[in-house]
Amino acid sequence: MTRKLYWETPYDKQFTAKVVSIKTEGIILDQTLFYPYGGNQLSDHGIIRIKDVDFSIKNVTKEDNEIIHHITPNFQNKVKVGEEVVGQIDWKRRYGLMKSHTSQHIFSAVIKNKYDINTIRATLNFEDVSLSISRVLSYEQLKSVLQEINEIFCFNNLKINGRILAHKEIEPLRDLIRGNIPNKSQIRIVEIEDLDMVCCGGTHVKNSTEIGSLFIYDFKKGKEIKYCIGANCLNMLTNINVDLLDISNSLNVSISNIRVKNNKNNVLISNLQDKNKILALKTLKLIAKNPIDTINGVLIFILEYDMDHKIISKNMHLFPLETVLVIKMTPKKFRIISKIQAVNANNIMQVFIKKFGGKGGGNSSSAQGTFNIDPEDIISDLKEILSKN
Repeated sequence: MTRKLYWETPYDKQFTAKVVSIKTEGIILDQTLFYPYGGNQLSDHGIIRIKDVDFSIKNVTKEDNEIIHHITPNFQNKVKVGEEVVGQIDWKRRYGLMKSHTSQHIFSAVIKNKYDINTIRATLNFEDVSLSISRVLSYEQLKSVLQEINEIFCFNNLKINGRILAHKEIEPLRDLIRGNIPNKSQIRIVEIEDLDMVCCGGTHVKNSTEIGSLFIYDFKKGKEIKYCIGANCLNMLTNINVDLLDISNSLNVSISNIRVKNNKNNVLISNLQDKNKILALKTLKLIAKNPIDTINGVLIFILEYDMDHKIISKNMHLFPLETVLVIKMTPKKFRIISKIQAVNANNIMQVFIKKFGGKGGGNSSSAQGTFNIDPEDIISDLKEILSKN
C-alpha cells in the first residue's frame, strides 16, 4: 500500500520515497505526494528525480491500494526496486486543484442547505469547475447562493479538515454526511466548519478564504453551472467590469441601471419588429399586384431589400401562381423564388453563378446565391433565361 502523503501533508511540495515496484506504465513508491486521478479531480503533475535524472510525471493513477506514477517510456533499465527517489509536485497546479475541489464542496453544500438541491456531477479542473444539479435554480436563488459563497471565500473563513474513520465510526454521522457513503472498511471524511461533511479522497485547502472570489461564467437551463476562481476569475472580473463601464457610458446610464435600460430597449426593439412585420406585409401585398414584366406567361416580381425569409415564405400566397420573385438582399446577394413547376429556381441561380461567379444553390422553388460581381441588370438576364424555356 502506498502511503498517501497528499492527505497527511497536502501543502508539502517535495518528498523522498523508495521504489517498491516497477510496472510497464510506471513506478510505485512506498509513499507519495502525487495525487492520482479520482473523484473527478485531475492528477498531480511534477518530476521524480532518480540518480540525478529527472523524469516528468504527467499522469498518476490508482490501482487497488497502489499509486502508479506514469513516467517516460523505456525507463525500466534506469530504475531499480529499493532505490531512493525525490519527488516534486507542480505546486501551482496542485494548489489550483485544491482550491477548485474545496470550492465545489462549499458550492454544493450551500445549494443543498438553502434549497435542498443535490449535485449530480462535478468536473474539477485547474481553477475551473462545472456542476450539474438536480433541480432548476432560479436567478434570484443563484444571486443568494453567489452572495453567500463569495462571503465564505473572501470574508467568513471556515476551517477544512480531513480525517479517516472506520466504517462503524461513520454510522453515528450518517445524517450529517452529504452524499453517499462508500462501502469500505476505512473512509476519509472532509469536514467544512459549520457547513458540510462529505466522504472524499481529494486534496483540499485548510481555510475557505484561500479560495478567493468566484465568477460564474455559464448558467444554462438553471441546472448547468460553470465557474472559475483564482487568476481566471480576476481576469474575467476585470474585463467585464471595464466592459460594463463602457456599456454604461454608451447607454448614458449607471452600471446599476444597465439591466433596466436593456429591458426598455428590448421592448422598443420588439415594437419595432412588430411594426416592421406590418410594413413588410404591406410591401409584399403592393409588390404582388405589380409585376415588373411578363415573358412567356411568367410574371416577374422584384423585392429590393433583405426581408425576413420567413415572412416572405408565409405570404407567397399573395402572389399569382405564375410568379418568379427576385429578391435583392445586397448588391451581390440574391434569392430566386418560383411558384411555377416548369421554372426551376436553382437552375436559374446556377446560370447566374456561371455568369457572375460566386456560389449558391437551393431547390426548384427557392435558391440563393452570392456573386463575385454586381449584376448590372439581373431582370434582363432573367428574361433572357425565361425566353429560352
